[in-house]
Amino acid sequence: MTPLDIRLSKAQVMAITGNLHYDECGIETMFTAMKQADNPRVAYNAAWVLSHLSKEDKRIYLLPHYEELVDMATSAELCFRRGLILTILTDMPMDEPDGKLLDFCLTHLAAPKESDGSRSVMIKLAARMCKPYPDLCKELTLCLDMMPQDSSPSIAAAKRNALKMIRK
Repeated sequence: MTPLDIRLSKAQVMAITGNLHYDECGIETMFTAMKQADNPRVAYNAAWVLSHLSKEDKRIYLLPHYEELVDMATSAELCFRRGLILTILTDMPMDEPDGKLLDFCLTHLAAPKESDGSRSVMIKLAARMCKPYPDLCKELTLCLDMMPQDSSPSIAAAKRNALKMIRK
């Protein structure tokens, strides 16, 4: 397997992801590597690989770690891009909204210190969690309406898609 302590290309990440398909032990090893705060390069590469797993692999092998993923995504001490963890969470089933994750997304989706990519995924996650609940949809709509109109294209698209999703 390619070492995770070097700079990886997208092709290398996709190759690793392909090798991990239905590999419970390999995915667990990658998940453990992602939690290594002492080596940000390894943690970042492991998160990048896990974010590209198939939905099926994420649901089978990462769903048991859902709470841990939420804790990582909402942590202030995250040593790599928050968007990678949030992307992993978008493929998880959300029968009931996770209060901690929803609160974090609603609070930070307009925060300029977060990257546009992370904010876009927060908007998507918030819309998915709010959709079954009209009161939460109203709150999300208010949050989205308070965001600046001159947002980046990714934020504008995420807002548009979220509003479509919750109005259906």
